[in-house]
Amino acid sequence: MIEYGPGLVDPGNLNSAEIIACGTEVLLGQVLNTNAWWLARQLADLGINCYHQTVVGDHPERLRQAIEVALERNDAVVITGGLGPTADDISLAQAARAAGRELTFSESAWQEIVAYFAASGRTPTENNRKQALLPLPCWLIPNHNGTAPGVAFTVDYAGKIRTLILLPGPPNENRPMFTAYVAPFLAEHSAAEFRHIYFHLVGIGEAQTENEIADLVAKSGNPSIATYVSPGEVMIRLTQRRDKSATDAEADMLAPLAAEVRRRLEKYIYEEGNRSLPEVVLAELLKNGRTLGMAESCTGGLISSELVAFPGASRVFLGSVVAYDNSAKEKFLGVAPRVLAEEGAVSETVALQMALGCRERFGSDYALAVTGIAGPEGGTETKPVGLVYIALAGGIEPEGCCEKFIFRGERQRIRSLTATNALALLYRLINCSESYLR
Repeated sequence: MIEYGPGLVDPGNLNSAEIIACGTEVLLGQVLNTNAWWLARQLADLGINCYHQTVVGDHPERLRQAIEVALERNDAVVITGGLGPTADDISLAQAARAAGRELTFSESAWQEIVAYFAASGRTPTENNRKQALLPLPCWLIPNHNGTAPGVAFTVDYAGKIRTLILLPGPPNENRPMFTAYVAPFLAEHSAAEFRHIYFHLVGIGEAQTENEIADLVAKSGNPSIATYVSPGEVMIRLTQRRDKSATDAEADMLAPLAAEVRRRLEKYIYEEGNRSLPEVVLAELLKNGRTLGMAESCTGGLISSELVAFPGASRVFLGSVVAYDNSAKEKFLGVAPRVLAEEGAVSETVALQMALGCRERFGSDYALAVTGIAGPEGGTETKPVGLVYIALAGGIEPEGCCEKFIFRGERQRIRSLTATNALALLYRLINCSESYLR
């Protein structure tokens, strides 16, 4: 960060920070507030507690009030958005007002903005000069991906030194700037750090998970333990807050708790880290040198899309047949017309024939097939909306195995749950013995 003006005060130890997202488009839900999600994780990893997050529209008075409240209860305030050249970009002006500062035009900062434009053959407009108005003294945070520089400055607020950090809103500017400049600054002034262990589970619900570890949750403090749920999955987070001056013995406080979680729930854990289920499945296929073909009906290519989102997919994923109509199931996967007529497209036999036909046509080691009723229409008393069959052929199941599910919820949730459970079945078959299959 570039220091502008003499008299900057050392921030001291930063134990807490509040995130304020500025922008009416965020407040109205027109733009997803991914900055707060991402920044909160970065702060946690840096050992800085984030107890509050606030979203404020482009209203000067309400923004100033939100900043003042945040300054009262936190060592630092991180504001995202509102640093552009237009009239509704008000973050820096209101942060300076809350801190009792005046904005002063900085010729040096302006020349950096001019240089940024010149590098791409452009010339700044007059309203870009607004971005060179700074609450001196301050640190200017370089922006290598946009015109709006970030700003950080300290203020004596009600007798306590507080730090204000302002970042641009676009994530492609916000995140590189934070990583390159703000994170090292905060790490230098954080007295603690958080250590995390994440367990990702499939095949078990949140209630059963919590029941298995209820005694661990009840007596947790530091380290803490918590569960989170997403469609078809459960995540367990273990977190230890550790002073940077802690001994090696204190650094290992997570190990016994993690070992106990593994002992109780090992059957359901597919990842200890941050990888998603599709990423883990793809990695297992690559590690074992196994290929996969896919036959999708109700998911319409969703599972294939999740797998090919990661590099290396072309080495193991041979292809997919989106056989939505019965004629496609017959023509491309070899499903018998008689079976479709007698048992219907959503049936165990059809799912198995889809998987076997897919494996034969692609010549893959594994073939995964799904068929179901995603709704909201198409259900009957005997075959309700949410009925799904997932079949898998290959490995220890050359003749195929099939699982039946009845999912609840709206259409997209049913499709998502189908994809998750299909990949979970494949993961179990790759890694586990027959006893692991239901």
